[in-house]
Amino acid sequence: MIQTRELVAAIDIGTLRTRGAIGRFTVDGKLEIVAYSETLTQGVRNGVVVNIDEAALSIRTVISALEKSLNLKVRRVFAGISGQKIMNRQVNGYRMTDNGEVTQTNINSLIGEAQRHSGAPGEKIYHLTPEEFIVDGERGVNNPVGMAGRRIDGAFRVISAPESYEQNLRRSIEKGGYELAGAFVNPYVQGSGFLSKDEKEAGVILLDFGAGTTGVSLYYENKLRLAAELPFGGNVISNDIREGCNIIPRHAEIVKIQCGYAFSELVPENKFAQIPEVEGWNAKEISFRNLSGIIQARLEEIIEGVNYQLESTKLLNKLGAGIVLTGGGSNMRGIDKLVSYMTGFDVRFGKPVMPIKEQLFNDQIMNAQSSTIIGLLINGLYQARSQKYPPGMIVSDTLEEGKSRKNSKNQGSGLKTMVSDLFGKAKDGFNILITDEDSEIH
Repeated sequence: MIQTRELVAAIDIGTLRTRGAIGRFTVDGKLEIVAYSETLTQGVRNGVVVNIDEAALSIRTVISALEKSLNLKVRRVFAGISGQKIMNRQVNGYRMTDNGEVTQTNINSLIGEAQRHSGAPGEKIYHLTPEEFIVDGERGVNNPVGMAGRRIDGAFRVISAPESYEQNLRRSIEKGGYELAGAFVNPYVQGSGFLSKDEKEAGVILLDFGAGTTGVSLYYENKLRLAAELPFGGNVISNDIREGCNIIPRHAEIVKIQCGYAFSELVPENKFAQIPEVEGWNAKEISFRNLSGIIQARLEEIIEGVNYQLESTKLLNKLGAGIVLTGGGSNMRGIDKLVSYMTGFDVRFGKPVMPIKEQLFNDQIMNAQSSTIIGLLINGLYQARSQKYPPGMIVSDTLEEGKSRKNSKNQGSGLKTMVSDLFGKAKDGFNILITDEDSEIH
């Protein structure tokens, strides 16, 4: 029997595809993914839910497939927040210490102040991470608790997003028949399974080229210094091809994937894409070089936007590990050459670096497109672990219904009835994510 209290469900609702996974940590610390599913997304534009009913259909399709594959019932899922209005701020504060020693109370007070004063009206803070502590002018302190000093200064990175992002996400998930267990900002989690600790320490950038957005994460000295998204991705490239070549959207997407190059210098000479006649549109030929010119022009605009975000950190001359490319857009031929040319950094294609137990979903997971779903799953597992679910409190809905019927027929069954009633009242108070329909209590 699967130990369901160890499992977590996560869902990545992207602009093009919705991906879902159920997983857990093994005893040796590996990530084990026991179920995976994906479908085309509806109701999402540039990473943001714009149609509750359509997004709910995509969510229900994916999670139902997960449930069916394991014969489990998913109640709650972790999901990601995406969109161009994700905000990054550095917030500073200080406290005078009592008795000349830095205490945890001082740190908690600094964090509380950062949370109170960093959010604008209508925003929600999702992640607050310390960047630096200074004790009596001594910089670079990571853990100041217990140090002697009269003053403690703190600098924090605050990542927030409009409250409406999560509200619409939650409504879509609930419309699909589930609950939102927790939400993470996508650029915050994308490096969790794809960047090593050494890379984060040396300084590294992760670029996630999605269909509707381009995510940017920057780590330095093992701390997240930037997490942002641009409202441009593969969809705008497809739209440019459609308009520039005067073809239908479906053909624009196909020709982009099959014939597109990000860097025109790599394009083969005298090659043409054949576009068939369809619904009154005449057949035509498109030069690979002309196609590449359209793609490269748009990608250059996106990378210039990325450079603007990176330059705001004032850390570019300190990064030692280069750029890691993820997302479906990273499959574009020559995109690594173009990114390296425009940024001056070494570039590699992303893949999971966290140990993953061998499983049936290597083709779907061991690639650059999985950074978000793996990051959501990892962070969901960490959050679930911190909440310490009581053992034995995950049971099947089928079993609950059977027990309820039995109890209604045996109202005088003494201790069994009392225990069952107490269990039924208590179970809703715990953060249950997944229940096993086949489990039995002996």
